[in-house]
Amino acid sequence: MNYDAVIFDFDGVLMDSGFDGFQWALEERRNTVEENNWDINLDKLEQGIFQPHHTEDIKHRMEEDGVNWNQLREMEKAVAERKVEMASSGDIKVFKDAEQVLEDINLPIAVVSNAYKNYLEILLSELGIKDQVTFWNAPSLENIREYRNRMKPEPMMVEEALEELGVENAIMVGDQIEDILAARKAGIDSVYIDRSGDTESKADYSIRSLKELPEILRD
Repeated sequence: MNYDAVIFDFDGVLMDSGFDGFQWALEERRNTVEENNWDINLDKLEQGIFQPHHTEDIKHRMEEDGVNWNQLREMEKAVAERKVEMASSGDIKVFKDAEQVLEDINLPIAVVSNAYKNYLEILLSELGIKDQVTFWNAPSLENIREYRNRMKPEPMMVEEALEELGVENAIMVGDQIEDILAARKAGIDSVYIDRSGDTESKADYSIRSLKELPEILRD
């Protein structure tokens, strides 16, 4: 099939931010809680609030655990700022297979992330790949309710990428089921990447390295 663009997820696909199982992010949230003397049990929150579920599910969990939107926003801002620092220092890097593929793909490239809009462009610049990306999209952190409504598996950001690129037959590459479902809802094919070799039945393709992607694009 002749694809006319590639849409990538960011964390876990292009950027290796989960190198320690995201313990660095949990530590940053803990620091924010301690600095503000909030009575929040982060061990409980890690089980649900920081996972990409629907807004109403998150709202229910937050009410149960006594967390408000402003607290969640401040925690996530701290995580985003720390991520930028780590990208700048080289502690967070682009996956090696991603570097080569981004150079080799002769198609428009978009990045659609559940990370935070205010920081995504900065991260692309710090990692040295901004010039290779035509369009990037992520939800704003300023309005948590809107953020949760826009994030994958909702197709809104993928659809906006298709419109911005002016294409109809793009393919989405992601490492989470949310990426695959967002692609399906937007009516495009998907590639699931798991560098340990796991597969995803809901995806059109499963790969363990981005080096396999060019062959899919040529089919």
